[in-house]
Amino acid sequence: MSVFSIYKKESHLQRAMQLLDSENTTDHIYACLELRFCIEAIVYQKLLHGIKNIPSSIVETWQPHKAIKMLSEIDELAASDCKIEFNLAKTDVPPKDGWLLLGEQKIPPVKWLAKNYNKLGNFLHLVEPKKAQNEEQREIKKSILPIAIQLKQYVKGNIVLTINNIEINQCPVCEHDFAFATNKVKHGLTRKCSNFKCGALFTANVDKTSTKVTFTYKTYDVACQSCEEIIVIPEEKIRNLDKFSCSNCHSQYIPRGEYGFALLSNES
Repeated sequence: MSVFSIYKKESHLQRAMQLLDSENTTDHIYACLELRFCIEAIVYQKLLHGIKNIPSSIVETWQPHKAIKMLSEIDELAASDCKIEFNLAKTDVPPKDGWLLLGEQKIPPVKWLAKNYNKLGNFLHLVEPKKAQNEEQREIKKSILPIAIQLKQYVKGNIVLTINNIEINQCPVCEHDFAFATNKVKHGLTRKCSNFKCGALFTANVDKTSTKVTFTYKTYDVACQSCEEIIVIPEEKIRNLDKFSCSNCHSQYIPRGEYGFALLSNES
């Protein structure tokens, strides 16, 4: 069964536009819900199409912007807008004319998804007590109509690209799974753990013979001064002098750096 028949993004947008034609504020609130459904349908079509190749940690992410962000870390092209065209000309050099459009993949940028998905969600809750005392009516329609108009271009997407050659590795610091495309990794490439709370740095090592990819993890192991448990500290925390804690007894630590200075010569 096609992903386009399971998640019907056009239907959600159509219902949202009909609700926005009403003068009833309650209808505008339901329009927010339909627009969120529309955004979810766009992203879930992508996830369902490549569900065999995409890691479960991404597929099971219910927030659309986080799912697309993780996909873009694997393959930016496969998680963004693109066109697929073909040409019947039998030439070694790609011709300038005669290209036929097979279809388009239309996916909103991560920042747009995060901003507008959350904005729509704000209208699905009652007004906070402090704000309710001002007795100011929320202009929901005025706020969300631009989102509905922008979504019109994204529901036109009629193809979904599959991300292949994906492998999963695990961060030794936080044990968070991170995915990468083997054909996109270059030797010496440095990347961060996908868990923003961790920040451990990985360096890719590609074997020239087998093309197998392994990662070197830049961490420091120190013994906790309270319980003597080993604390694994990402290099990023040491470099930024960030606080860290023992996972066993929760003792707090902060690194200290010593700096010096030297006089530069006036050589021209």
